[in-house]
Amino acid sequence: MAMLPGTRLGAYEVTARIGVGGMGEVYQATDTRLKRQVAIKVLPEAFAADPDRVARFHREADAVAALNHPGIAAIYDLAEAGGTTFLVLEFVEGETLADRLARGPLAVDEAVGIARQILEALEAAHEKGICHRDLKPANVSVTRGGVVKVLDFGLAKVLQRSKDGDVIDPSTTFGGTSAGVILGTAGYMSPEQAKGLEADQRSDIFSFGCILYELLSGRRAFEGDTASEQLASVLKSDVDLSRVPPALHPRLFEMLRRCLEKNPRQRWHAAADVRLQLDAMGASLADARAPTTAARPLWQQVAVVAGVLTVAALAAGFAAWTLKPDPSGAVTRFTLPLPEGQQFSHAGRQVVALSRDGTKLVYVANRRLYLRHMSDVESRVIAGSELPDGVQSPVFSPDGQWVAFRSVGDATLKRLPVTGGAPVTICKNETPFGLNWSEHGLLFGEYGKGILRVSPDGGTPEVIVAIAADEVADAPQMLPGGKAVLFSIKKGNDDWDKGRIVVQSLADGTRTTVIDGAAAAQYVPTGHLVYAVSAVLFAVRFDADSLRTRGRTVSIVEGVDRGGPPTGVKPGSRAATAQYAFSSTGSLVFVPGARSAAADGRFDLALFDRKQLPQPLGLPPARYAAARVSPDGKWAAFEREEAGGTDVYLFELAGTSAIRRLTFGGKSRAPVWSADSQWIAFQSDRDGDAAIFWQRADGSGTADRLTTAEPGAIHIPQAASPDGAHMLFTMLKDRQYSLWDLTLKDLRASPFANVQSPLLVEAAFSPDGRWVVYTAGVDRDGTRPEIMISCVEPFPRTGAKYQVPAQVGGGHPVWSATGDAILINRGMSSDAAISVMTTPRFVFGRLDVIAHGSRLSAHPAFTRRNWDVTADGRILGVTPAALPTLGAPGAPQIAVVLNWFDELKRLVPSN
Repeated sequence: MAMLPGTRLGAYEVTARIGVGGMGEVYQATDTRLKRQVAIKVLPEAFAADPDRVARFHREADAVAALNHPGIAAIYDLAEAGGTTFLVLEFVEGETLADRLARGPLAVDEAVGIARQILEALEAAHEKGICHRDLKPANVSVTRGGVVKVLDFGLAKVLQRSKDGDVIDPSTTFGGTSAGVILGTAGYMSPEQAKGLEADQRSDIFSFGCILYELLSGRRAFEGDTASEQLASVLKSDVDLSRVPPALHPRLFEMLRRCLEKNPRQRWHAAADVRLQLDAMGASLADARAPTTAARPLWQQVAVVAGVLTVAALAAGFAAWTLKPDPSGAVTRFTLPLPEGQQFSHAGRQVVALSRDGTKLVYVANRRLYLRHMSDVESRVIAGSELPDGVQSPVFSPDGQWVAFRSVGDATLKRLPVTGGAPVTICKNETPFGLNWSEHGLLFGEYGKGILRVSPDGGTPEVIVAIAADEVADAPQMLPGGKAVLFSIKKGNDDWDKGRIVVQSLADGTRTTVIDGAAAAQYVPTGHLVYAVSAVLFAVRFDADSLRTRGRTVSIVEGVDRGGPPTGVKPGSRAATAQYAFSSTGSLVFVPGARSAAADGRFDLALFDRKQLPQPLGLPPARYAAARVSPDGKWAAFEREEAGGTDVYLFELAGTSAIRRLTFGGKSRAPVWSADSQWIAFQSDRDGDAAIFWQRADGSGTADRLTTAEPGAIHIPQAASPDGAHMLFTMLKDRQYSLWDLTLKDLRASPFANVQSPLLVEAAFSPDGRWVVYTAGVDRDGTRPEIMISCVEPFPRTGAKYQVPAQVGGGHPVWSATGDAILINRGMSSDAAISVMTTPRFVFGRLDVIAHGSRLSAHPAFTRRNWDVTADGRILGVTPAALPTLGAPGAPQIAVVLNWFDELKRLVPSN
């Protein structure tokens, strides 16, 4: 019997019935504890007592719990209440592809955008050895923000596992002559599934092909009035590819054909392969849809190509000189490579700005501002922008005569004439998120405060939109009329792609969510809202009076660089910024940047020689952190985060053996070697508390507990003393970090150094064990940390304390192998070493900058130490697996689109 609204299952109150099928009934419900909407999935009453059905229900929970991907609806709990077993799932607010297809086929761009996101979700599932086996439009939902979510892993199967005696699902069983069973949905299952044979990742590829075909054609790939007829069509009929758009890109056409191959050996074998095919087509997807014509003689082809290239070169060159809309309305694209020696800098913030009239372009490179008049062929430095630690987030004044920006060194907003001169300080600005200059003043977001406004002439910023202390607001823009503000908002360290685009009235404070799961939104004078999800720009019609979107959302630009996560944001997170800007005359500029491994939180482990050149260890890119070298110099220990959790791994630096997992059970992290290289200490929650354990490095025996964390406290190991008698660890309690000394003989802990810090306290022993260096955050005003300081104290403590000179800055300290210097990672500016003399008295010596570009700070900057020093003076560290476009060696460039407004209105029409 269906549950009625108001029914309670434990802490969950049913509000509506969403759907029903052979694998379960799904309801929308309210989690009364966490005040959020969830989806509740229960077994149909007829099967609640069936042990096979219940077992399959549990397998679905296991399968989804093993996955952690934004494109897969998450599971929160497997619970039981009143004799009812149910799953608590993420509630996806949007429509399924089945609902969307009821209105007809999708545009090619929109279909491909959705298809790519489905592939990313499948790729994540297949990497975990999980095959969906029931992929269909009804099991794919699209949120209002255009984010695809794959649902319902009720038939999921763990690949490479022995047969587990799956029972026949009556809703999808047709015929009983096969030795196997048929699981899936008729019309979308692969031929091997229809025959009752084993399904694997190639089966999901076939189902994906069916979905893509339907998105493009509006018709099912395999039709029939009954399930039996649909199965017969899957087995015997070839799909009618003539129904897809006739001018489809040839490579897209061939990709689709191979997805639908009946023989799995002839089919695409992996979702990643199909995704790479889509990526390879890139921008050419839209340019290759013109109908083909009869072949011309070779000499005519050569002449035409030569003529086209000549005209294109002249057109691009003329466009680059003027950057003015073409009166004919023709959309023109070209790129402006940065001059040799220039690299984008401060990539986590905005690096490009375009004046309203489209005649001037400003960008941030080499930590200063460059101006390019679009009537010129070269850019030049804006005199006065060469400031300590660089500049970021440039924005033009409404008249295009000034540029406002943030000065990193003194944490202020400044403005500067585009002709150059002395910068004028506007106000203090500690943690900027977005900067906008209009007739209503300068707007910007600030962590824990909200949206602030200040006069360009200077003064004290006023809060015009308040937010919670754990929220971040970004990219504010005053909407026409000046009565409401558009901005992005998210919780704490969440990924910005999990944020919301909102509009707030300045009159009564009413806040309206416009789009979920997006960031970097801007209102365009054409009546559109443009925003970013992943590396794609989307657009939707937006009524600035009613503050509501209208019509469908369309992807309009792919491959827009999102930069790297800003300071303090966890790896894998999208930055708030999307690197694009437009003029009121209809021109668009953006920094191209395909999704990089680093942007997705995947990194390399590498050894750096004395010339700071990286030598990758050859491990597959992954979410590595906390790299530590064994004292004997033979092994690297590190943590690796996966969808199922975090564990400590080992790798022999000589490369003679494979990577080896050390920890099992719970989440384990922060490895620390013992002085004899025989033991590794680590933090683990395996017994419920976040305490410290250690285990033999060879994997033998079991892990022994070293500490017991009281409720609400977290222990993090930092360093073991060279004599093997002590271990320093950090305790987090009541949002404050402190440093403790654990004697390993009797496991007694006592405070070390009188330090209380809102940021992680990190510590390291000197090679002789007589000194400890530690770093902590200083809280100046009682609300937030502003600076990091490092101090050195004798061990055992005598009361003496020596503060590392302030100009060293940064954090993550470690001693050199010889003990005559302290190495500091200074985040996005540089790495440094300051020499020390410990006898006859302790003295700091010369400061040396040892690297620029912060090769080790990309993951995650200013939060933890992800590097270590070897006995021979090299550095082992976590480094980007594939450098993002911003700041990467090569030829960084800015893409320009003229008459972009016309293209926008064509792609997203008012009707």
